Amino acid sequence: MSVNFSFISPKIIFGRGELNKIGKETVYLLRKKNLEYKNVLLVTGKYSLKKSGYLDKIRIILENDGINPYLYDKVVKEPTVELVNQGTKFALKGDCKLVIGVGGGSVMDTAKTIAGLVTNGGKVQDYHAGKEFMKPPLPFILVPTTSGTGSEITNNAVIKDQKLGIKKSIRGLLANTALLDPELTLTLPKENTAYSGADAFVQAIESLVSKSANFISDFFAKEAIKTLGETLPKVVKDLNNIELREKMMLGSLFDALSFSNGKLGAVHGFAHPIGIKFDIPHGLICGMLLPYVMDFNLKIDSVVKKYAWIADTFSAQNILSDYGDCPEKLPKENIEKARWAIEKLKDILSYIGIPLHLNEIGIKESDLEDIVNDTKGSSLENNPRDTNKETLKAILRNAL
Repeated sequence: MSVNFSFISPKIIFGRGELNKIGKETVYLLRKKNLEYKNVLLVTGKYSLKKSGYLDKIRIILENDGINPYLYDKVVKEPTVELVNQGTKFALKGDCKLVIGVGGGSVMDTAKTIAGLVTNGGKVQDYHAGKEFMKPPLPFILVPTTSGTGSEITNNAVIKDQKLGIKKSIRGLLANTALLDPELTLTLPKENTAYSGADAFVQAIESLVSKSANFISDFFAKEAIKTLGETLPKVVKDLNNIELREKMMLGSLFDALSFSNGKLGAVHGFAHPIGIKFDIPHGLICGMLLPYVMDFNLKIDSVVKKYAWIADTFSAQNILSDYGDCPEKLPKENIEKARWAIEKLKDILSYIGIPLHLNEIGIKESDLEDIVNDTKGSSLENNPRDTNKETLKAILRNAL
């Protein structure tokens, strides 16, 4: 069998306590780029990092290594064009030579985009309109404080334009270093843990069956599904367990390595317009839609085989055997195994607090037309079964 694939990833530093290496890694990247001037932009959210005490720790580590951190702590919820454009001006004023983003997906997407705009000029709106980065971004390091978005691994950032009512990806933004320390996730509340974990789960399953899936993306997707399936139901009940937090972050890393090379599917095609229109957390809407998109994809034989593999894996791990509506006994035929996997995933999602019907979050039949009209992009194109407006509406109707 011939094996062909390409693989893209930042340098990865993973492990408990590895945050302590952030100063030395910053110095290394500055020297590598022959940048002796050590002003760096530190991008964070407004509250969580301060409250946990990690913001002070990071600043002390950087300063002890001779680095001057310029703090940009304005990120809340989803990054907007105004937030990123303002951060770019702040970085230019401070003559910052490197960007560090510490936080969830919104913080990391903000940091990425600022790094690109500083060297290439212009505003976010220019790149939403089709302009491309012609120069490399400033060197940047991403440090996730959640396990789920995968933004530390991907080469794109999703930025919201509230005036136009859109969220668009800007590409060409691969981090120099992704530093993942599971200790940073110990303070993450239950709801955020569940939503980010659901996002990671969906990404792994969608990349496994994507039209762009390949040998290496399948490898990482399967490892992610094994790790997240076993860990996610446990961690929401034991938030201070560092071993579970470590496994969650490892599973999230595996899924990011998969979907950044193998692409996503229709769940993520839906997620952006629904998130914009209803202001619903990304991981929540992804988790809600996953079973219904999986059911739609059952017409594809190769997908059925991969879903059957998920069923075999979950059955062997004995995940939530005494919980939910899915029968314990695994069927024999692949198509029945695939359906069993969907039902088991519903049990897992319900167990961690994800509603299973769109009407539970205020979405009505009358909203479906607008959602479908705005559902587009590469995620939809890579869904294993082709879609059109009628089939997309049917998926959403089933999810109501």
